[in-house]
Amino acid sequence: MTFLNQTPFKLVFSVFVAWFLYAAIRLVRYRRFYKDLPKPPHSFLWGHLKLFGEIVAMYPPNTHPQAYYTSLSQKYNLPGIFYIDLWPLGPSLLIIADPDTASQVTVLKSYPKHIENANFLSPMVGRNNIASVNGSTWKLLHNMLAPAFAPLHVKNLVGMMADEVTLFRGTLGRMSQTGEVFSMEETAGKLVFDIIGKAVFNFPLNAQTTGSECLRDFKEILKMVVLGRESWNPLTKARASFKRKAAIKRADSYIDDKIRERYDYLKRENIEVTKKNALSILDLVLRERLQESRQMAEKDSAAELDPDFMELAITNIKALLVGGHGTTTDTLCFIYMLLSIHPEAMQHLRQEHDRVFHSDISTTHSMLHDSPHKLNELDYTTAVIKETLRLFPVGFGIRTPDKSSTLTYKGRLFPIENQMISPCQHTMHYNPAIFPEPAKFDPERFLREGEVPRNAWRPFERGARACMGQDLAVDELRVILLLTVREFEFECAGIKPNEKQRCAWTDMDLRFGDIVFQELGLEAKPRGGMMMKVRRRV
Repeated sequence: MTFLNQTPFKLVFSVFVAWFLYAAIRLVRYRRFYKDLPKPPHSFLWGHLKLFGEIVAMYPPNTHPQAYYTSLSQKYNLPGIFYIDLWPLGPSLLIIADPDTASQVTVLKSYPKHIENANFLSPMVGRNNIASVNGSTWKLLHNMLAPAFAPLHVKNLVGMMADEVTLFRGTLGRMSQTGEVFSMEETAGKLVFDIIGKAVFNFPLNAQTTGSECLRDFKEILKMVVLGRESWNPLTKARASFKRKAAIKRADSYIDDKIRERYDYLKRENIEVTKKNALSILDLVLRERLQESRQMAEKDSAAELDPDFMELAITNIKALLVGGHGTTTDTLCFIYMLLSIHPEAMQHLRQEHDRVFHSDISTTHSMLHDSPHKLNELDYTTAVIKETLRLFPVGFGIRTPDKSSTLTYKGRLFPIENQMISPCQHTMHYNPAIFPEPAKFDPERFLREGEVPRNAWRPFERGARACMGQDLAVDELRVILLLTVREFEFECAGIKPNEKQRCAWTDMDLRFGDIVFQELGLEAKPRGGMMMKVRRRV
Protein backbone atom coordinates (compact mmCIF):
# COMPACT_ATOMS: atom_id res chain seq x y z
CA MET A 1 0.00 0.00 0.00
CA THR A 2 2.85 2.37 0.85
CA PHE A 3 4.55 1.55 -2.45
CA LEU A 4 1.35 2.31 -4.37
CA ASN A 5 0.97 5.66 -2.61
CA GLN A 6 4.59 6.66 -3.22
CA THR A 7 4.79 5.74 -6.92
CA PRO A 8 2.45 8.51 -8.23
CA PHE A 9 4.19 11.03 -5.95
CA LYS A 10 7.61 10.05 -7.29
CA LEU A 11 6.32 10.26 -10.85
CA VAL A 12 4.87 13.75 -10.31
CA PHE A 13 8.02 14.86 -8.50
CA SER A 14 10.22 13.55 -11.31
CA VAL A 15 8.14 15.37 -13.92
CA PHE A 16 8.36 18.59 -11.90
CA VAL A 17 12.14 18.28 -11.51
CA ALA A 18 12.55 17.58 -15.22
CA TRP A 19 10.37 20.58 -16.11
CA PHE A 20 12.26 22.80 -13.67
CA LEU A 21 15.64 21.76 -15.07
CA TYR A 22 14.41 22.29 -18.63
CA ALA A 23 13.06 25.77 -17.76
CA ALA A 24 16.29 26.65 -15.93
CA ILE A 25 18.42 25.59 -18.88
CA ARG A 26 16.28 27.65 -21.26
CA LEU A 27 16.43 30.63 -18.94
CA VAL A 28 20.23 30.45 -18.77
CA ARG A 29 20.48 30.04 -22.53
CA TYR A 30 18.18 32.96 -23.28
CA ARG A 31 19.78 35.34 -20.80
CA ARG A 32 23.37 34.44 -21.76
CA PHE A 33 22.60 35.27 -25.40
CA TYR A 34 22.46 38.98 -24.44
CA LYS A 35 25.67 38.97 -22.40
CA ASP A 36 27.86 41.10 -24.68
CA LEU A 37 25.15 42.76 -26.80
CA PRO A 38 23.98 46.42 -26.65
CA LYS A 39 20.88 46.62 -24.49
CA PRO A 40 19.26 48.44 -21.55
CA PRO A 41 20.09 47.21 -18.00
CA HIS A 42 19.44 43.48 -18.03
CA SER A 43 18.21 41.22 -15.25
CA PHE A 44 19.16 37.55 -15.26
CA LEU A 45 15.78 36.66 -13.75
CA TRP A 46 13.51 39.12 -15.54
CA GLY A 47 15.43 39.97 -18.69
CA HIS A 48 13.85 43.29 -19.72
CA LEU A 49 10.29 42.42 -18.68
CA LYS A 50 10.32 44.48 -15.50
CA LEU A 51 12.17 47.39 -17.11
CA PHE A 52 9.88 47.38 -20.13
CA GLY A 53 6.84 47.37 -17.85
CA GLU A 54 8.16 50.48 -16.13
CA ILE A 55 8.56 52.24 -19.49
CA VAL A 56 5.05 51.25 -20.59
CA ALA A 57 3.64 52.62 -17.32
CA MET A 58 5.03 56.07 -18.20
CA TYR A 59 2.52 56.44 -21.02
CA PRO A 60 -1.27 56.50 -21.38
CA PRO A 61 -2.97 53.17 -22.22
CA ASN A 62 -2.49 51.59 -25.65
CA THR A 63 0.35 53.88 -26.68
CA HIS A 64 2.09 52.80 -29.88
CA PRO A 65 5.25 50.81 -28.96
CA GLN A 66 7.53 53.14 -30.95
CA ALA A 67 7.37 55.59 -28.03
CA TYR A 68 8.68 52.91 -25.66
CA TYR A 69 11.72 52.20 -27.83
CA THR A 70 12.56 55.90 -28.08
CA SER A 71 12.37 56.27 -24.30
CA LEU A 72 14.61 53.24 -23.76
CA SER A 73 17.09 54.51 -26.35
CA GLN A 74 17.39 57.97 -24.80
CA LYS A 75 17.16 57.03 -21.14
CA TYR A 76 20.02 54.54 -21.39
CA ASN A 77 21.97 56.26 -24.20
CA LEU A 78 21.76 53.17 -26.38
CA PRO A 79 23.58 52.83 -29.73
CA GLY A 80 22.05 52.59 -33.19
CA ILE A 81 21.01 48.99 -32.62
CA PHE A 82 19.99 47.39 -29.33
CA TYR A 83 18.28 44.27 -28.07
CA ILE A 84 15.23 43.84 -25.83
CA ASP A 85 14.75 40.53 -24.02
CA LEU A 86 11.06 39.89 -23.23
CA TRP A 87 11.27 36.11 -22.85
CA PRO A 88 9.14 34.21 -21.90
CA LEU A 89 6.18 36.62 -22.29
CA GLY A 90 7.24 38.35 -25.48
CA PRO A 91 9.55 38.19 -28.49
CA SER A 92 13.26 38.82 -28.71
CA LEU A 93 13.50 42.29 -30.24
CA LEU A 94 16.31 43.88 -32.21
CA ILE A 95 15.61 47.61 -32.47
CA ILE A 96 17.37 49.49 -35.27
CA ALA A 97 17.69 53.21 -34.54
CA ASP A 98 20.43 54.01 -37.07
CA PRO A 99 19.33 55.03 -40.61
CA ASP A 100 22.16 53.32 -42.51
CA THR A 101 21.77 50.11 -40.54
CA ALA A 102 18.03 50.19 -41.21
CA SER A 103 18.83 50.37 -44.92
CA GLN A 104 20.65 47.04 -44.62
CA VAL A 105 17.34 45.31 -43.87
CA THR A 106 15.04 47.40 -46.10
CA VAL A 107 17.10 48.56 -49.10
CA LEU A 108 20.39 46.70 -49.56
CA LYS A 109 18.52 43.50 -48.82
CA SER A 110 14.81 43.51 -48.17
CA TYR A 111 14.33 41.20 -45.20
CA PRO A 112 11.02 39.27 -45.21
CA LYS A 113 8.12 40.67 -43.22
CA HIS A 114 7.81 39.00 -39.81
CA ILE A 115 4.88 36.66 -39.23
CA GLU A 116 3.65 39.03 -36.52
CA ASN A 117 2.77 41.54 -39.25
CA ALA A 118 0.24 39.04 -40.57
CA ASN A 119 -0.97 38.16 -37.07
CA PHE A 120 -1.54 41.86 -36.36
CA LEU A 121 -3.20 42.81 -39.67
CA SER A 122 -5.20 39.67 -40.42
CA PRO A 123 -8.01 40.32 -37.90
CA MET A 124 -8.60 43.68 -39.63
CA VAL A 125 -8.15 43.01 -43.34
CA GLY A 126 -7.49 39.28 -43.74
CA ARG A 127 -4.43 37.20 -44.53
CA ASN A 128 -2.44 37.48 -47.74
CA ASN A 129 -2.51 41.28 -47.65
CA ILE A 130 0.29 43.07 -49.48
CA ALA A 131 1.63 44.65 -46.28
CA SER A 132 2.50 41.33 -44.64
CA VAL A 133 3.02 38.63 -47.27
CA ASN A 134 6.37 37.61 -48.71
CA GLY A 135 7.76 35.79 -51.73
CA SER A 136 5.72 35.08 -54.84
CA THR A 137 2.45 36.32 -53.37
CA TRP A 138 3.95 39.72 -52.63
CA LYS A 139 5.46 39.92 -56.13
CA LEU A 140 2.07 39.08 -57.66
CA LEU A 141 0.30 41.75 -55.62
CA HIS A 142 3.03 44.34 -56.18
CA ASN A 143 2.96 43.85 -59.96
CA MET A 144 -0.83 44.09 -59.85
CA LEU A 145 -1.12 47.24 -57.73
CA ALA A 146 2.07 49.26 -58.19
CA PRO A 147 1.04 50.90 -61.52
CA ALA A 148 -1.90 52.56 -59.76
CA PHE A 149 0.51 54.46 -57.53
CA ALA A 150 2.89 55.68 -60.24
CA PRO A 151 3.38 59.48 -60.00
CA LEU A 152 1.69 60.13 -63.35
CA HIS A 153 -1.41 58.14 -62.40
CA VAL A 154 -1.57 59.86 -59.01
CA LYS A 155 -1.46 63.30 -60.68
CA ASN A 156 -4.48 62.27 -62.75
CA LEU A 157 -6.40 61.96 -59.48
CA VAL A 158 -5.67 65.50 -58.28
CA GLY A 159 -8.79 67.04 -59.84
CA MET A 160 -10.95 64.42 -58.11
CA MET A 161 -9.17 65.17 -54.82
CA ALA A 162 -9.95 68.88 -55.22
CA ASP A 163 -13.64 68.11 -55.80
CA GLU A 164 -13.82 66.01 -52.63
CA VAL A 165 -12.00 68.70 -50.63
CA THR A 166 -14.65 71.20 -51.75
CA LEU A 167 -17.22 69.13 -49.82
CA PHE A 168 -14.86 69.07 -46.84
CA ARG A 169 -14.54 72.87 -46.98
CA GLY A 170 -18.32 73.10 -46.88
CA THR A 171 -18.37 70.97 -43.74
CA LEU A 172 -15.69 73.15 -42.11
CA GLY A 173 -17.69 76.23 -43.06
CA ARG A 174 -20.77 74.90 -41.27
CA MET A 175 -18.67 73.98 -38.23
CA SER A 176 -17.24 77.51 -38.15
CA GLN A 177 -20.73 79.00 -38.09
CA THR A 178 -21.94 76.86 -35.19
CA GLY A 179 -18.66 77.01 -33.27
CA GLU A 180 -19.14 73.36 -32.31
CA VAL A 181 -16.44 70.98 -31.15
CA PHE A 182 -15.99 68.07 -33.55
CA SER A 183 -13.67 65.14 -34.17
CA MET A 184 -11.21 66.07 -36.89
CA GLU A 185 -10.27 62.40 -37.15
CA GLU A 186 -13.86 61.46 -37.97
CA THR A 187 -14.56 64.44 -40.26
CA ALA A 188 -11.28 64.32 -42.18
CA GLY A 189 -11.54 60.53 -42.27
CA LYS A 190 -14.70 60.76 -44.37
CA LEU A 191 -12.90 63.01 -46.85
CA VAL A 192 -9.87 60.74 -47.12
CA PHE A 193 -12.06 57.64 -47.42
CA ASP A 194 -13.94 59.20 -50.32
CA ILE A 195 -10.65 60.00 -52.06
CA ILE A 196 -9.12 56.56 -51.64
CA GLY A 197 -12.49 54.96 -52.44
CA LYS A 198 -12.72 56.86 -55.73
CA ALA A 199 -9.14 55.84 -56.54
CA VAL A 200 -9.97 52.19 -55.86
CA PHE A 201 -13.41 51.92 -57.48
CA ASN A 202 -13.73 54.99 -59.74
CA PHE A 203 -17.12 55.82 -58.24
CA PRO A 204 -17.99 57.88 -55.14
CA LEU A 205 -18.50 56.23 -51.76
CA ASN A 206 -20.27 59.34 -50.42
CA ALA A 207 -18.93 59.15 -46.89
CA GLN A 208 -19.04 62.97 -46.70
CA THR A 209 -22.63 63.30 -47.92
CA THR A 210 -25.02 60.40 -47.40
CA GLY A 211 -22.58 58.35 -45.35
CA SER A 212 -20.80 55.09 -46.16
CA GLU A 213 -21.83 51.78 -44.63
CA CYS A 214 -18.47 50.40 -45.74
CA LEU A 215 -16.58 53.04 -43.73
CA ARG A 216 -18.76 52.38 -40.68
CA ASP A 217 -17.97 48.67 -40.97
CA PHE A 218 -14.24 49.36 -41.19
CA LYS A 219 -14.41 51.55 -38.09
CA GLU A 220 -16.32 48.83 -36.27
CA ILE A 221 -13.68 46.26 -37.26
CA LEU A 222 -10.83 48.41 -35.95
CA LYS A 223 -12.71 49.32 -32.78
CA MET A 224 -13.46 45.67 -32.00
CA VAL A 225 -9.87 44.60 -32.71
CA VAL A 226 -8.55 47.16 -30.21
CA LEU A 227 -11.22 46.23 -27.65
CA GLY A 228 -10.43 42.53 -27.96
CA ARG A 229 -6.70 43.21 -27.75
CA GLU A 230 -6.92 45.43 -24.67
CA SER A 231 -9.58 43.67 -22.59
CA TRP A 232 -8.86 40.88 -20.11
CA ASN A 233 -12.55 39.97 -19.83
CA PRO A 234 -13.26 36.78 -21.86
CA LEU A 235 -16.90 37.83 -22.40
CA THR A 236 -15.78 41.20 -23.75
CA LYS A 237 -13.28 39.49 -26.03
CA ALA A 238 -15.94 37.09 -27.32
CA ARG A 239 -18.41 39.91 -27.93
CA ALA A 240 -15.76 41.96 -29.73
CA SER A 241 -14.83 38.97 -31.91
CA PHE A 242 -18.49 38.40 -32.84
CA LYS A 243 -19.03 42.04 -33.81
CA ARG A 244 -15.74 42.16 -35.72
CA LYS A 245 -16.62 39.09 -37.78
CA ALA A 246 -20.09 40.45 -38.54
CA ALA A 247 -18.62 43.74 -39.77
CA ILE A 248 -16.03 41.88 -41.86
CA LYS A 249 -18.78 39.81 -43.47
CA ARG A 250 -20.72 42.96 -44.41
CA ALA A 251 -17.63 44.72 -45.79
CA ASP A 252 -16.54 41.64 -47.74
CA SER A 253 -19.99 41.27 -49.27
CA TYR A 254 -19.98 44.92 -50.38
CA ILE A 255 -16.55 44.67 -51.99
CA ASP A 256 -17.39 41.31 -53.57
CA ASP A 257 -20.43 42.85 -55.28
CA LYS A 258 -18.40 45.79 -56.61
CA ILE A 259 -15.67 43.54 -57.99
CA ARG A 260 -18.18 41.38 -59.85
CA GLU A 261 -20.10 44.39 -61.16
CA ARG A 262 -16.94 45.98 -62.54
CA TYR A 263 -15.69 42.71 -64.01
CA ASP A 264 -18.99 42.08 -65.81
CA TYR A 265 -19.03 45.64 -67.17
CA LEU A 266 -15.45 45.53 -68.47
CA LYS A 267 -16.05 42.18 -70.10
CA ARG A 268 -19.45 43.09 -71.55
CA GLU A 269 -18.13 46.31 -73.07
CA ASN A 270 -14.98 44.50 -74.27
CA ILE A 271 -12.74 47.11 -72.63
CA GLU A 272 -9.04 46.36 -72.91
CA VAL A 273 -7.48 47.33 -69.56
CA THR A 274 -3.80 48.26 -69.57
CA LYS A 275 -1.52 49.75 -66.97
CA LYS A 276 -1.85 53.13 -68.68
CA ASN A 277 -5.59 53.33 -69.34
CA ALA A 278 -6.92 51.80 -66.11
CA LEU A 279 -9.50 54.07 -64.51
CA SER A 280 -9.17 52.57 -61.05
CA ILE A 281 -7.10 50.29 -58.88
CA LEU A 282 -9.84 47.70 -59.23
CA ASP A 283 -9.36 47.72 -63.02
CA LEU A 284 -5.71 46.77 -62.48
CA VAL A 285 -6.71 44.02 -60.05
CA LEU A 286 -9.00 42.57 -62.74
CA ARG A 287 -6.67 43.15 -65.70
CA GLU A 288 -5.03 39.72 -65.88
CA ARG A 289 -8.33 37.93 -65.26
CA LEU A 290 -9.86 39.77 -68.20
CA GLN A 291 -6.92 38.86 -70.41
CA GLU A 292 -7.16 35.20 -69.40
CA SER A 293 -10.89 35.24 -70.03
CA ARG A 294 -10.47 36.51 -73.56
CA GLN A 295 -7.79 33.95 -74.28
CA MET A 296 -10.01 31.12 -73.08
CA ALA A 297 -13.18 32.64 -74.58
CA GLU A 298 -14.87 31.79 -71.30
CA LYS A 299 -18.32 33.15 -70.57
CA ASP A 300 -18.89 32.10 -66.99
CA SER A 301 -17.62 34.98 -64.81
CA ALA A 302 -18.25 32.96 -61.67
CA ALA A 303 -15.73 30.39 -62.85
CA GLU A 304 -13.21 33.09 -63.79
CA LEU A 305 -13.50 34.91 -60.48
CA ASP A 306 -12.71 31.81 -58.48
CA PRO A 307 -12.78 31.81 -54.65
CA ASP A 308 -8.99 32.05 -54.24
CA PHE A 309 -8.79 35.09 -56.53
CA MET A 310 -11.78 36.77 -54.89
CA GLU A 311 -10.34 36.26 -51.41
CA LEU A 312 -7.03 37.78 -52.51
CA ALA A 313 -8.75 40.70 -54.27
CA ILE A 314 -11.14 41.48 -51.40
CA THR A 315 -8.34 41.28 -48.81
CA ASN A 316 -6.11 43.71 -50.66
CA ILE A 317 -8.84 46.16 -51.58
CA LYS A 318 -9.70 46.25 -47.87
CA ALA A 319 -6.02 46.78 -47.06
CA LEU A 320 -5.86 49.73 -49.47
CA LEU A 321 -9.08 51.29 -48.19
CA VAL A 322 -8.26 50.88 -44.51
CA GLY A 323 -4.54 51.66 -44.73
CA GLY A 324 -4.90 54.53 -47.18
CA HIS A 325 -7.68 56.05 -45.12
CA GLY A 326 -6.11 55.80 -41.68
CA THR A 327 -2.55 56.97 -42.21
CA THR A 328 -3.44 60.06 -44.28
CA THR A 329 -6.21 61.05 -41.87
CA ASP A 330 -3.87 60.73 -38.90
CA THR A 331 -1.21 62.90 -40.52
CA LEU A 332 -3.74 65.60 -41.44
CA CYS A 333 -4.99 65.70 -37.83
CA PHE A 334 -1.48 66.26 -36.52
CA ILE A 335 -0.75 68.89 -39.20
CA TYR A 336 -3.78 70.93 -38.12
CA MET A 337 -2.82 70.44 -34.47
CA LEU A 338 0.71 71.76 -35.07
CA LEU A 339 -0.45 74.65 -37.25
CA SER A 340 -2.85 75.72 -34.51
CA ILE A 341 0.11 76.85 -32.38
CA HIS A 342 2.50 77.87 -35.15
CA PRO A 343 1.00 80.93 -36.87
CA GLU A 344 4.30 81.65 -38.60
CA ALA A 345 4.11 78.29 -40.39
CA MET A 346 0.50 78.97 -41.32
CA GLN A 347 1.53 82.32 -42.77
CA HIS A 348 4.32 80.74 -44.82
CA LEU A 349 1.84 78.20 -46.19
CA ARG A 350 -0.63 80.89 -47.21
CA GLN A 351 2.03 82.95 -48.91
CA GLU A 352 3.26 79.95 -50.86
CA HIS A 353 -0.26 78.98 -51.91
CA ASP A 354 -1.01 82.50 -53.18
CA ARG A 355 2.28 82.62 -55.05
CA VAL A 356 2.23 79.18 -56.71
CA PHE A 357 -1.50 79.00 -57.37
CA HIS A 358 -3.90 81.94 -56.86
CA SER A 359 -5.27 83.93 -53.94
CA ASP A 360 -8.81 82.96 -55.00
CA ILE A 361 -9.84 79.47 -53.87
CA SER A 362 -12.14 78.86 -56.85
CA THR A 363 -9.34 79.72 -59.27
CA THR A 364 -6.99 77.46 -57.32
CA HIS A 365 -9.53 74.64 -57.64
CA SER A 366 -9.62 75.10 -61.42
CA MET A 367 -5.83 75.17 -61.63
CA LEU A 368 -5.64 71.83 -59.80
CA HIS A 369 -7.78 70.31 -62.55
CA ASP A 370 -5.78 71.92 -65.34
CA SER A 371 -2.24 71.85 -63.92
CA PRO A 372 -1.96 69.18 -61.21
CA HIS A 373 1.84 69.07 -61.50
CA LYS A 374 2.01 72.53 -59.92
CA LEU A 375 1.60 70.72 -56.61
CA ASN A 376 5.28 69.79 -56.94
CA GLU A 377 6.15 73.49 -56.59
CA LEU A 378 4.73 73.61 -53.05
CA ASP A 379 8.08 73.17 -51.33
CA TYR A 380 7.14 74.64 -47.96
CA THR A 381 3.84 72.74 -47.88
CA THR A 382 5.73 69.52 -48.53
CA ALA A 383 8.19 70.44 -45.77
CA VAL A 384 5.29 70.88 -43.32
CA ILE A 385 4.00 67.42 -44.25
CA LYS A 386 7.46 65.89 -43.86
CA GLU A 387 8.08 67.56 -40.50
CA THR A 388 4.71 66.38 -39.19
CA LEU A 389 5.49 62.84 -40.27
CA ARG A 390 8.88 63.13 -38.60
CA LEU A 391 7.26 64.09 -35.31
CA PHE A 392 4.34 61.70 -35.70
CA PRO A 393 5.38 58.74 -37.87
CA VAL A 394 2.51 56.39 -38.58
CA GLY A 395 4.33 53.30 -37.31
CA PHE A 396 6.75 50.67 -38.54
CA GLY A 397 6.92 47.19 -39.98
CA ILE A 398 8.86 44.34 -38.44
CA ARG A 399 11.21 42.05 -40.33
CA THR A 400 12.57 38.57 -39.86
CA PRO A 401 16.00 37.31 -40.92
CA ASP A 402 16.37 34.58 -43.51
CA LYS A 403 19.20 32.05 -43.44
CA SER A 404 21.61 34.22 -45.39
CA SER A 405 20.91 37.46 -43.51
CA THR A 406 23.58 39.36 -41.60
CA LEU A 407 23.63 42.73 -39.87
CA THR A 408 26.66 44.97 -39.42
CA TYR A 409 26.87 48.06 -37.23
CA LYS A 410 30.09 50.09 -36.91
CA GLY A 411 32.19 47.24 -38.25
CA ARG A 412 30.76 44.59 -35.92
CA LEU A 413 28.61 41.66 -37.02
CA PHE A 414 25.57 41.17 -34.78
CA PRO A 415 23.49 38.00 -34.27
CA ILE A 416 20.00 38.25 -35.72
CA GLU A 417 18.71 34.67 -35.74
CA ASN A 418 15.29 34.35 -34.09
CA GLN A 419 15.04 38.12 -33.63
CA MET A 420 12.05 40.30 -34.42
CA ILE A 421 13.81 43.12 -36.25
CA SER A 422 12.23 46.54 -35.86
CA PRO A 423 13.65 49.52 -37.75
CA CYS A 424 12.08 52.24 -35.58
CA GLN A 425 11.61 55.53 -37.43
CA HIS A 426 10.31 57.26 -34.32
CA THR A 427 13.57 56.66 -32.45
CA MET A 428 15.61 57.90 -35.43
CA HIS A 429 13.42 60.97 -35.87
CA TYR A 430 13.86 62.01 -32.23
CA ASN A 431 17.61 61.45 -32.13
CA PRO A 432 19.31 64.88 -31.69
CA ALA A 433 22.43 63.58 -33.42
CA ILE A 434 20.34 63.00 -36.56
CA PHE A 435 17.74 65.78 -36.27
CA PRO A 436 18.96 68.74 -34.16
CA GLU A 437 16.31 69.94 -31.68
CA PRO A 438 14.14 66.94 -32.53
CA ALA A 439 11.14 67.99 -30.42
CA LYS A 440 10.87 71.31 -32.30
CA PHE A 441 8.42 71.76 -35.17
CA ASP A 442 10.78 73.10 -37.82
CA PRO A 443 9.64 72.51 -41.43
CA GLU A 444 12.57 74.55 -42.73
CA ARG A 445 14.94 71.74 -41.77
CA PHE A 446 13.76 69.97 -44.94
CA LEU A 447 14.55 73.06 -47.03
CA ARG A 448 18.04 73.76 -45.70
CA GLU A 449 20.72 72.18 -47.85
CA GLY A 450 22.17 68.96 -46.47
CA GLU A 451 20.52 69.15 -43.04
CA VAL A 452 18.53 65.93 -43.21
CA PRO A 453 20.91 62.94 -43.47
CA ARG A 454 20.40 60.38 -46.18
CA ASN A 455 18.03 57.57 -45.15
CA ALA A 456 17.08 59.40 -41.91
CA TRP A 457 13.50 60.45 -42.77
CA ARG A 458 11.59 57.23 -43.30
CA PRO A 459 7.91 57.36 -42.25
CA PHE A 460 6.96 55.43 -45.40
CA GLU A 461 10.00 53.15 -45.01
CA ARG A 462 12.42 52.64 -47.88
CA GLY A 463 13.31 49.94 -50.35
CA ALA A 464 11.17 47.43 -52.20
CA ARG A 465 8.63 47.20 -49.36
CA ALA A 466 8.21 50.95 -48.92
CA CYS A 467 4.62 52.20 -48.86
CA MET A 468 3.32 52.21 -52.44
CA GLY A 469 0.81 54.93 -51.63
CA GLN A 470 3.23 57.58 -50.38
CA ASP A 471 2.92 59.80 -53.48
CA LEU A 472 -0.86 59.57 -53.28
CA ALA A 473 -0.82 60.42 -49.57
CA VAL A 474 1.47 63.43 -50.00
CA ASP A 475 -0.57 64.80 -52.91
CA GLU A 476 -3.79 64.34 -50.92
CA LEU A 477 -2.31 66.34 -48.04
CA ARG A 478 -1.00 69.05 -50.37
CA VAL A 479 -4.43 69.48 -51.98
CA ILE A 480 -6.26 69.53 -48.63
CA LEU A 481 -3.91 72.11 -47.14
CA LEU A 482 -3.96 74.21 -50.30
CA LEU A 483 -7.76 74.45 -50.22
CA THR A 484 -8.28 74.90 -46.47
CA VAL A 485 -5.55 76.79 -44.60
CA ARG A 486 -6.17 80.11 -46.35
CA GLU A 487 -9.81 80.02 -45.35
CA PHE A 488 -9.80 78.53 -41.85
CA GLU A 489 -8.04 78.67 -38.50
CA PHE A 490 -7.87 75.52 -36.37
CA GLU A 491 -7.89 75.09 -32.61
CA CYS A 492 -7.61 71.95 -30.49
CA ALA A 493 -10.50 71.58 -28.07
CA GLY A 494 -10.85 69.89 -24.70
CA ILE A 495 -7.13 69.47 -24.24
CA LYS A 496 -5.73 68.81 -20.78
CA PRO A 497 -2.05 69.80 -20.68
CA ASN A 498 0.12 67.60 -18.51
CA GLU A 499 1.60 69.30 -15.47
CA LYS A 500 4.75 67.21 -15.83
CA GLN A 501 6.39 65.74 -18.93
CA ARG A 502 5.73 62.05 -19.33
CA CYS A 503 9.00 61.46 -21.16
CA ALA A 504 12.25 63.15 -22.12
CA TRP A 505 11.95 63.13 -25.90
CA THR A 506 9.04 65.60 -26.21
CA ASP A 507 7.54 68.41 -24.16
CA MET A 508 4.47 68.83 -26.38
CA ASP A 509 2.31 67.14 -23.76
CA LEU A 510 2.80 70.26 -21.61
CA ARG A 511 0.81 72.08 -24.30
CA PHE A 512 -1.54 69.42 -25.69
CA GLY A 513 -1.65 66.70 -23.06
CA ASP A 514 -1.76 63.02 -23.89
CA ILE A 515 -3.06 63.46 -27.44
CA VAL A 516 0.58 63.76 -28.56
CA PHE A 517 1.19 60.12 -27.62
CA GLN A 518 -0.09 58.19 -30.61
CA GLU A 519 -2.42 55.30 -29.96
CA LEU A 520 -1.98 51.81 -31.39
CA GLY A 521 -4.73 51.04 -33.88
CA LEU A 522 -3.99 49.79 -37.36
CA GLU A 523 -1.30 52.48 -37.24
CA ALA A 524 -0.06 55.11 -34.79
CA LYS A 525 -3.26 57.14 -34.65
CA PRO A 526 -4.47 60.30 -32.84
CA ARG A 527 -5.70 59.74 -29.32
CA GLY A 528 -9.28 60.70 -28.58
CA GLY A 529 -10.31 61.60 -32.12
CA MET A 530 -8.42 64.95 -32.27
CA MET A 531 -11.25 67.18 -31.05
CA MET A 532 -11.16 70.61 -32.66
CA LYS A 533 -12.95 73.88 -33.34
CA VAL A 534 -12.61 75.78 -36.59
CA ARG A 535 -13.29 79.40 -37.50
CA ARG A 536 -13.14 81.32 -40.73
CA ARG A 537 -10.10 83.43 -41.24
CA VAL A 538 -10.80 87.12 -40.77
